[in-house]
Amino acid sequence: MAEIEINDLANIGNVRDIPTYQMPPEAWSVADNVRFYNEGIEQVGGRTQVFGTPGVAPHFALPISSTSESFWLYVSLTKGYVYNGTTHTDITRAAGGDYTATQTRDWNGTLLGGVPILNNGSDVPQFWATLAPATDLANLTNWPTLLRAKVIRAFSPFLMAFNLVENSVAYPHAVQWSHPADPGSVPSSWDITDPTTDAGRVDLADVEAGTIQEALPLAGRMYIYKEGSVWRSTFVGGQSIFDFKVFLETSGILAPRCVTLTGDGQKHVVASQDDILLHNGVNAESILSKRYKKYLFNQIDTTNFKNSFMFTNPAFNEIMFCYPEQGSVNPTRALKWSYNEGKLGAFSEEEVDYRNVATGTIQDAAVDTWASVSGTWDSYMGPWSQVERRKLVACDPANTQFLALDVGTTFDEAPIQSVVLREGLGVVGRKRSGEWIVDFRAMKFIRRLWVKASGGPINVRMGFADLPDGAITWMPIQSFDPATQMYLDFAGTGRAIAIEFSSTAPFRIEGYKLDGDVTGLF
Repeated sequence: MAEIEINDLANIGNVRDIPTYQMPPEAWSVADNVRFYNEGIEQVGGRTQVFGTPGVAPHFALPISSTSESFWLYVSLTKGYVYNGTTHTDITRAAGGDYTATQTRDWNGTLLGGVPILNNGSDVPQFWATLAPATDLANLTNWPTLLRAKVIRAFSPFLMAFNLVENSVAYPHAVQWSHPADPGSVPSSWDITDPTTDAGRVDLADVEAGTIQEALPLAGRMYIYKEGSVWRSTFVGGQSIFDFKVFLETSGILAPRCVTLTGDGQKHVVASQDDILLHNGVNAESILSKRYKKYLFNQIDTTNFKNSFMFTNPAFNEIMFCYPEQGSVNPTRALKWSYNEGKLGAFSEEEVDYRNVATGTIQDAAVDTWASVSGTWDSYMGPWSQVERRKLVACDPANTQFLALDVGTTFDEAPIQSVVLREGLGVVGRKRSGEWIVDFRAMKFIRRLWVKASGGPINVRMGFADLPDGAITWMPIQSFDPATQMYLDFAGTGRAIAIEFSSTAPFRIEGYKLDGDVTGLF
């Protein structure tokens, strides 16, 4: 055995669906409040309040930039507000009264030629005609008075509405689109009976696939997500205007907000009823198969799963799927997929306490300054290229606040408890071809653990089991300071080895090495 060095720590990530003794040596049993990034493991960034105190509890936010200013348009269940970097202003519509949304997931929004449009399925869609705090939101001009839509999305010069209710009659499979709008304006007509306009409506015929839940553009096409299927809409012009075809016949979407674009804008990642899929509009594949599928969907609350949502963190090449655990109403946990690590991406987990996320510009001068970052230059784990104009901002209506993600080193001023654990490690060496040799017959004696790390200090412990899936006898925790130490001495024996790294301080681990011997066989 001598020395066993494991460096590809982000090659596989956390695996939950197979026994630990069957996992490759690079895989992890637990990866909590960490991320796999640039072939290593590091503590996630913190969450820090921004924008001061909002005027109302924010459930949804839409960032907007003009040529001279940046705004955050946001809504509670009943009110609309805007933040311009210094002041929160009530811009709830003057005519029509308060809004009547009942859930965070009701709200969605889009930008049509630079015009912000908000929608909740209960009220007439709202638009912000002039990007100025003195301008109130207003009912969308030319929108049919008795029409409501679950989702509204901009698609080139068209505005598309999905899952309709008209005059109190539900049309859950219907898609309606407007006449194309001129840049900087809203559609002049939604009249599907007027032959002089390009407005129209279709019903997606596969009623057995459930109702329309969401829609998102990709590569010049609109993808429409039902509970049990996915449709593709393509602009064709002429009399039809749009062509609609089924893309996926047996997989749909778990809930509204459960689809997002990868950071390069080339693919969709979507949570279905029992999987998470990646597709480019041509081919779709599971990212959970044999790694996380069974575990994840056993964790999601069977009543409140519709409060789940998904977003992209482009600075770290991550997709976050946030969901309520069993017994919870709102999301409490996130599965994090680092899609550029290894061949299939690497999974980790993170605790969450927010309900929506948007990406935009933060104007607060105090956010993410060097004074707010603890530790040394070497220990700082944030990407140097991350700038204020591409920040993730979370809506936390329970505490009436906005949170900047990956800022600072705490979760709402509380220490971040990060841990990575590997159990059932039975490796004894490598073949000439580079493949690992795993032998659970061999009794292994470990005398020393070398760690390649920065930041910290990191709490480290090792454990040993007599059987691959047997009870672990843990040795006392030791503190490892990467600034002054290279290794820790342990003295333990077992056929299966367990290793745990944990800390409340920012850290990064790029590899470790086991120093020991094989002392006997069964």
